[in-house]
Amino acid sequence: MNNKTPLISVLLPVYNVEPYIKDCLDSILNQTIQDFEIILIDDYSTDNTLTIVESYRDIRIKVYKKSKNKGLIDSLNIGFEVAKGKYIARMDGDDICKLDRFEKQLKVLEQNNEIILCGSWKKHFGRREKIEKHSEFHDEIISKMLIHCSLSFGTSMFKREIIDTSQFDKTKLHVEDYDFLSRIAWQGKFYNIQEVLYYYREHENQVSTVYKEIQIQGDIPIKLFLFKKIGYDETIYQDDFIKKMLLLNRNIEVYELELFLKWLKELVKLNVKSKVYSQKELEIVLTKIKKKTLFKLYFKRTTIGITKEWRIKGLFKMSLLDSLYILKLKSKEFIKFYLR
Repeated sequence: MNNKTPLISVLLPVYNVEPYIKDCLDSILNQTIQDFEIILIDDYSTDNTLTIVESYRDIRIKVYKKSKNKGLIDSLNIGFEVAKGKYIARMDGDDICKLDRFEKQLKVLEQNNEIILCGSWKKHFGRREKIEKHSEFHDEIISKMLIHCSLSFGTSMFKREIIDTSQFDKTKLHVEDYDFLSRIAWQGKFYNIQEVLYYYREHENQVSTVYKEIQIQGDIPIKLFLFKKIGYDETIYQDDFIKKMLLLNRNIEVYELELFLKWLKELVKLNVKSKVYSQKELEIVLTKIKKKTLFKLYFKRTTIGITKEWRIKGLFKMSLLDSLYILKLKSKEFIKFYLR
């Protein structure tokens, strides 16, 4: 088997995952599909991660030891360079996958030529438990990427050919998955199997916990990249203005609210011609963005510079339907307050 090109390359970057790596490796090695190699890239661990890995006597585990810690993005790009499989499956050293994960994802990719990446739902465990249910079909997945990364890259298996033209961007620290997915989304279709195939361990040292604010800021250029595909006038709707409205972390003028609502309407109209996104899914997403923005401006006291006078003026700068939405929420808030 060692002379044969593996069907799947499992890309497994690790760093100081001594308490978890055995469970991770066992969940891979006991898969119902056995035709794979494990590309394990150690980012200069200082615990016993490598000692545990090297206790396995399986020739499919190929260890790449880095001489110094260079981070996750560097490890992923090394994995891309050395992977030999027709398909690449992502995995993190503190997580676990179901034993039929590879079999089910492989079936989707082999039977659907247009699908380039197959993910799944994932279950969080450890500090808290919840199931993260991602949308099934491509149109909904990429439209939702305008709001957040709507696919868990760690759960994915994808065709090796997509990495021939794409690598992880070293400047996208802590948002590298979101950035990578936003760029490859136009090479084919994404699909999520509608069941849990991946178990995501939550603990306090994870990037998603430690660098949450950095991730929020890093998401913005990716969202701008995706919005710009629709082709709006960037001289009118400038990057700094859109960033300001998406984050709502600076003083917002009433005229800026009016301009933002106009921008959302423009995106709907322009997409009819450009057909970048499914019209139905885009309108759903833009409505969510609008409602979330209005809710923060009218119901969050922490929103900077928003006064009662500002909110009254704002009502006259929006459509009747948007004003009624605000007033309806206000009435519910009023009734709830007096019924307490």
